[in-house]
Amino acid sequence: ETHVVNNAMGIKTGGVWYRQSQREADRQAAYRAIENLDKYHGQVTGLFTGDEHFAGKDPSRGTELCAVVEYMFSLEVLMAILADVRLADRLELIAYNALPATFSPDMWTHQYDQQANQVLCSIVDRGWTNGVEANIFGLEPNFGCCAANMHQGWPKLATHTWMKTPDGGLATIVYAPSTVTTNIGGQKVSLTQDTQYPFRETVTIRVETEQPIRFPLHLRIPGWAKGASVTLPDGTQPEITCGEYLIVDRTWSGGEEVTLHFPMAITAKRGFNGSVTIQRGPLVYSLKIGDQWVLVDGTDPYGDYEVHPTTPWNYGLLVDLESPDSSFEVRLKPVGDMPFSPEGAPVELVAQGKRIPQWQLVNGSAGPIPQSPVSSDAPTETIILIPYGCTNLRITEFPLVK
Repeated sequence: ETHVVNNAMGIKTGGVWYRQSQREADRQAAYRAIENLDKYHGQVTGLFTGDEHFAGKDPSRGTELCAVVEYMFSLEVLMAILADVRLADRLELIAYNALPATFSPDMWTHQYDQQANQVLCSIVDRGWTNGVEANIFGLEPNFGCCAANMHQGWPKLATHTWMKTPDGGLATIVYAPSTVTTNIGGQKVSLTQDTQYPFRETVTIRVETEQPIRFPLHLRIPGWAKGASVTLPDGTQPEITCGEYLIVDRTWSGGEEVTLHFPMAITAKRGFNGSVTIQRGPLVYSLKIGDQWVLVDGTDPYGDYEVHPTTPWNYGLLVDLESPDSSFEVRLKPVGDMPFSPEGAPVELVAQGKRIPQWQLVNGSAGPIPQSPVSSDAPTETIILIPYGCTNLRITEFPLVK
């Protein structure tokens, strides 16, 4: 009952049964499961902790990679049944943060357990249910299940970027570079998402048809995208509501484009022990920590590695909670071939922080976060935050500096 992977799978149970029963209580069961997991074990990446078993809200506790991909699949199934934008928003949150963060940028190695506050990956007893190798990067650290299970993450996400709708149209589920080719009304139709989302704010959808055909296009407007706009092929911009679908029912011909713009404002949320977390659009941001990879077993590039920090990690954050945008400078960098990596991170947030000297390692992990707000006599420093999914080591829940 407390196994993290079983519960990630089980989130979809109520929704699956709702298809048969049509009982409102079954439909609501999926939402209650998500709410309870958030309340007692939730993490900023949309996941819940479970270093094999449920582990509470401390960001130094682990979450198993198998749970990441199974939670994603549960959300994909629920989205097909319930068509709720909130489910797709969470799917992107997990897919673009927790999924890439739990394996090395080249995907040769992965972790069994990842941590939101992960400052050292080493062979040590952290007091978890899992073994001492659970958070190192390797071929199959701790146990072999994640070595196989991780491979469903990206392909299943790709196959759920689009879905057909009961009214004979198509719906965007996940925004990502993608193309779908399908049959509508006996005619071949292709739709392409041309975008650098989630690192950029614009998605262009190109609709290509062999001859004019009318069908509805359901466009998901993320709940966080305040001020979003949609520009149709004729240049008009319909009224939209965040957290809902915009239905564009029209005749499409040749190659026409719809442009979506999702402003990515910076938000600051309070977390464990009053800590603060930073999000911009669908991406969570973490402290960029220098790292050194130490081969402890096997052969490059698929051996087992400890990852040691080469730069300080125990920073608190200076941030204006009423106007978080004013506390950061956003730097956009090119989106390259390996964007989910520390060196290839396409976005940086320049922030101000202070070292918290009393915050130190405990059993190989960042110790309990000091209760915020916290005082520090250390000098103010400029620090860099990058997307969570681009990190190997990171601080994600920061003490809030007075």
